[in-house]
Amino acid sequence: MKTGVGSGAGAVPTDNRTAPVRRAPGSAPWLVLVALVAPLPAVGQVADSAPEPVILELQLGRLAGRTVPAFRVRTEALVPMSQFLELAEIRYRLTPEGRLEARVDPGDRRLVIEFGRDTMVFGDRRVRIEPEFKLVRDGELFIGAERLGDLLGSRLVVSWTDLVVTLVDPADLPIGRRARRGAMRAALLRREEQARPELELAAERPSWGGLVLDYSVLAPSTAPLRGAGYTAGLGADVAGGSLELGVTSVGPAESGVTRLDASWSGVWREHPWLRQLRLGDGSSTGPRGRILRGVAVTNAPFLRPSGVGDVTYRGRLAPGWSVEAYRGGDLVAYDSTGPAGEFAMALPVRYGENPVEFVAYGPRGEIRAFNRTYRVIADLLPGGRFEYGVSGGSCRSPLCSATLNADLRYGLAPGWTVRAGLDGFWRDTLPDRLHPYASVIATPANPWAVEIEGVGRAWVRGGARYEPSLNLRLSAEATAYAGDRAPVLFPSGRRAEWRAEAFWRPAARPGVAFLEARLERVRSAPGTDTRARLGGSFQAGEVRWFPFVRVERRAGASENLETAGLELFMLPRPEFGPVLGAVWARLAAEAGRAGLTRAQAFAARQVGGGLRLEVGAAWVRGASAPTYTLVFTTYLPALRSATAFSIPPTGPAFGTQFLQGSLLWDRATRALTAAPGPSLERAGVAGYVFLDENGDGVRDPGEPGVPNVRVRVGSSTAVSDSNGRYRVWDIVPYEPVVVTVDSQSLASPLLVPAVASASLIPGPNRFRGFDVPLVRAGVIEGRVVRDGRGLGGATLLLTDLRTGGRRTVTTFSDGEFYLLGVKPGDYELTVDPRVLEVLDAVAGPVRFTLAPTAAGVGRSGLVLEIRPRP
Repeated sequence: MKTGVGSGAGAVPTDNRTAPVRRAPGSAPWLVLVALVAPLPAVGQVADSAPEPVILELQLGRLAGRTVPAFRVRTEALVPMSQFLELAEIRYRLTPEGRLEARVDPGDRRLVIEFGRDTMVFGDRRVRIEPEFKLVRDGELFIGAERLGDLLGSRLVVSWTDLVVTLVDPADLPIGRRARRGAMRAALLRREEQARPELELAAERPSWGGLVLDYSVLAPSTAPLRGAGYTAGLGADVAGGSLELGVTSVGPAESGVTRLDASWSGVWREHPWLRQLRLGDGSSTGPRGRILRGVAVTNAPFLRPSGVGDVTYRGRLAPGWSVEAYRGGDLVAYDSTGPAGEFAMALPVRYGENPVEFVAYGPRGEIRAFNRTYRVIADLLPGGRFEYGVSGGSCRSPLCSATLNADLRYGLAPGWTVRAGLDGFWRDTLPDRLHPYASVIATPANPWAVEIEGVGRAWVRGGARYEPSLNLRLSAEATAYAGDRAPVLFPSGRRAEWRAEAFWRPAARPGVAFLEARLERVRSAPGTDTRARLGGSFQAGEVRWFPFVRVERRAGASENLETAGLELFMLPRPEFGPVLGAVWARLAAEAGRAGLTRAQAFAARQVGGGLRLEVGAAWVRGASAPTYTLVFTTYLPALRSATAFSIPPTGPAFGTQFLQGSLLWDRATRALTAAPGPSLERAGVAGYVFLDENGDGVRDPGEPGVPNVRVRVGSSTAVSDSNGRYRVWDIVPYEPVVVTVDSQSLASPLLVPAVASASLIPGPNRFRGFDVPLVRAGVIEGRVVRDGRGLGGATLLLTDLRTGGRRTVTTFSDGEFYLLGVKPGDYELTVDPRVLEVLDAVAGPVRFTLAPTAAGVGRSGLVLEIRPRP
C-alpha cells in the first residue's frame, strides 16, 4: 500500500516566508527533447484509446508545479493521482490494485477512486469515468484530466503544445487554502504599515471660522403659532474650540418663557493632563453626570478609542498544528503549537462584545473550528492608564443650587479598574450633601465581570455578569440604600432593590429562537414591588414572533397584573407585488385574566427616496374605539420633518408638524449649504478635486476641476460636482480622519491622486478645506531575465522613494511586465526577496525617475537580471 502527503519535490512553498513562483514553460528546453523521444500522434492519425507515455508539467494554478510521468489517450491526459495529491497537500492511501482513498478538509470530504469501478466520489459529488481514461501502471493510478476536473469542481486545462496540465483554480484544495492563509498573514503583518496615511496634516486652530445654525420647530394643528415650541442654536469655531449659543422655548411660544445656553469647549488630543475643557453650560464629570453651568476639565479623551488592548488566549493541541483567530472575517492573530502542543496569541479587543472565531489546521490537512467571546466593560481602562475629571457650578435643574464633582480612575491591570471621587450638592431649603464614592470594576476571568460600588450616605451596590458566549448571558445586581430622609441621588423612601436577567440562544445562527427573562424587586417605604417578564423569539418564514408573559405586583395595588402577549414583525415580501411587497408591519396583543387588554397594528412603507408613510391603530381596555394614526416622515438632504395625524375615539382629530435642519457656512469656499441636522459640534471637510498640471499640489489659476470623482472622508463619501467641488459633513471633530479617492470613479486609469491618502483633523462647527490634486500617470514596462531567458511568474516590488509606498507586479510567462497608473516620482524596482529565496538567487535593484514629457508619462526598457547566488 502506498501512502503520501505534503508538497513533494518540486513544489514551491507558499507560506508567509516565501512567494509562489510559476515555472515558465519556455524555461524548460528539455521538454522539447522529451517531446521528440515520445512523439505525439501525427495530424490525421486515427484516434486510438491505447495510452501513450509522455512527460508533462503538472501545475496547480500558480501555487506549485512538478514534472510528472503521464499518459496520453487521444487528446486527453492521464495524470498520476499520487503526485497530484502530494502537490495538493492531501493525505491519501493507494493500494496496488488501484484503489485510492483520501479525506479532504474542510468538511472531512471523502475522496474515493477505484480502478475497478466506473464512478468516482468526492464528498456529495459523483462522476462517471470511462475505462480508457483510467490506468494502473507500476503501482500508480492515472486518471483523465477532464474527469478529474469534474470531480474536483475545477477545470484541468491540457496544453499539448507546451506539455502542461494546469488545475485552473486550486483554491478549494489544502494547498490553495494554505496559500490564502499565507496571504492573509502577510496582509496582517502589513496592515499597520498600510494604515499609515501618506500625508498627515496637523490640527488647525483659527481665531474663528465656520458658522452653524441648528433649528427645530414643533407646531400643533390647534395653534400652529401660539402653541408651537422651538429651539435654535448657533455654533462657531473660536480659538480652536466650539462656541455654542442656544435658545429654547419653555412651554408654548405664547408664554414667552425661554431658556438660554452658552458654552465653549476645547480639546487637546496630545496633552497628557488637559484634554478637554468646557466653560458654561454642559455636563458634569463623574459616573452620574448632570447638567450644570460652570466649568469641567478632564484628561479623558474626547472620543475614546474602541480598542482597549490585548487579551492573551492560551490553548493546547497536538504538535505541528497552526491556529488562526478571526474577528468579523478578518485575521487578527495566529500562532503554531510548540513541542508540547501549547500555543498562545495576543488578541486585540474592543469595548463591548468581541466574538472570536478560531480555526486550527493540522499537519495532515485536518481543520477544527471553535469560538470564544470576550466582553470588555465600557468603564474599564487599559492597564496603567490614569484619568481624572473635575467639574463645578450652578445646577440647571431643581435638584440643587450648586454642585461639584471630583473623579479619579486608574487601570490597575488589564481587566481591573478602580474609581474614587466626591459628589457635592448644595441646596436652598434642604440639607446639603457630600457623597464620597469608590468602586472596583473587574473581569477576573474571560466570561466574568464584577462591579462593586459604595457611595457615602447613598448606597452599596454589587453586581456580576457571566457571558461565556453570545448565546448565553446571566447577570445579577443588588443595592442597599442608606436611610436618608432628603436624598439627592435616589428616590425618597427607597430601601433596597435587586434584579436578575438571563438570555439563552440554542444556536449561533441568525433566525434561531432565543429566550430571555428578567426579575426585579424594589423595596421602599410603602412596600415591595415585584416585576417579572419571560419572553422569547423565533423566526417562521418572513415573520418574527415575540411571545411573552409578564407579572407585576405593586404594594398597595388593588390587583396584580398578570398578562401574556404576542408581538410579531413581518418583513417586506416582494412576491406580494410592487405596492404591498415593500410593506413592513407590526402586530401586538396582550391579554390578562379578564380578557384582552391592548391591541396594536402598524404598517409602514417607503414612498420614494426620502418619504416614509406609516399607518396604525391602537386599542386599550376601556376605550370605545381604537386610536388611528397617520405619520409622514421626510428625510431630505436639507431638512427632516414628521407630520402626524391622530384620530382618538372621543374628541376631535389633531395633528403635529415637526421640522429640523441646519444651515452651514463654508468659509473656505464662501458657500452656504443645508443639512438635516443637528449639526452643532460636528465637522466637515470640503474642497476641490483638480488636475494638478505642474505637480506642486496647489490649485493654481487655470487648473481645472475634475467632476464625478468619489472622495472618501472616513466612512462618508461625496462626489465632486461639475466644478470639481466636494463637501462632506457630520464628521466627529478633533479626531483624525483619512481622505482618499475611489480610483474606480476616475475617468482614466492614467489619472491618479497625487497623494494616496491624507489624514487631517477637522475643527468643530466648520468645514476644513482640503483640495485633492490629481496628476497624470503613466506606464512602466520591462523584463525579468534569468540565464538569458524571460522568467515568468516573478513578483516585483515598485517602491516610491519619497513616500515609501509600495506596489507589486507579476511578470508574464515570457518575463515581460508592465504596470499602469504610476505617477511621476523617484522609484526603485526590485524582485521580491521571497522569490529570490526560493530560487536561491540575487538581483540588483533598478532606480529610475518618472517625469512628465511631451509624449506623456512612462518608462520602458527596464531590465532586472536574476543571477545565481554566489
